[in-house]
Amino acid sequence: MNLTIDIGNTHTKLGFFDGLELKSTQKFSSAEIIPWQSILNTHKITHSILSHVGNARLDLETLYNNTHCVEVHHKLQLPFTSDYNPFTNLGIDRVVGLAAAANSFPHENVLIIDAGTCLTYDLITAKAHHIGGVISPGLMIRYQSMHRFTHQLPNLEIQEPSSFPSTNTEGAMHHGVISSVIAEMEAFISRFETSIPIFRIILTGGDAGFLSKRLKNGILADENFLAIGLNLLLETNKS
Repeated sequence: MNLTIDIGNTHTKLGFFDGLELKSTQKFSSAEIIPWQSILNTHKITHSILSHVGNARLDLETLYNNTHCVEVHHKLQLPFTSDYNPFTNLGIDRVVGLAAAANSFPHENVLIIDAGTCLTYDLITAKAHHIGGVISPGLMIRYQSMHRFTHQLPNLEIQEPSSFPSTNTEGAMHHGVISSVIAEMEAFISRFETSIPIFRIILTGGDAGFLSKRLKNGILADENFLAIGLNLLLETNKS
């Protein structure tokens, strides 16, 4: 069985694959200790792949000693080319998303929107060529910045806005964050359409499920898209 490990800024996400089939997932906060030996024994893991964009310090010795482990880097065999300059500055999470799009939707133009700590947008053509993207603050960064850089605004969690316009501070902040992100996403989608008129849109990342409810139809929300991309990279680079 294959194990995918996606170490982000706030969570570590594990995916368990039998070949190309995703069997289950697990998520740990960056503060949790992951019981690697128990996980490997329970799922009979033989191969693993690691994507690391966060600052979490994990004890990975058990993983390396007990599986054939691949760490994602820019010199792996990748199913796409890119205009990014330098290519090594393209975030590993974005590399994985592009690989997932190229493998899952060959011969299609695809816009990958990853709604995690940051919002990233990457457009890949039907010829598997990445033409570039955008990075902006994610939902929690926007909430936290209002709290940290003012004296009176509260520290809020993500919540669906109520009636508009709001008559209280919390509601006004929810509208300011959620509505601005939705407006931004729709604006960037329109702007990408000036380059390539027709493309599939994939929304992934931890906030994908929340945001997809407020976006127009035709956007595929898949929180496991990066795990699928990691597994495809593992299968390609096992040798």
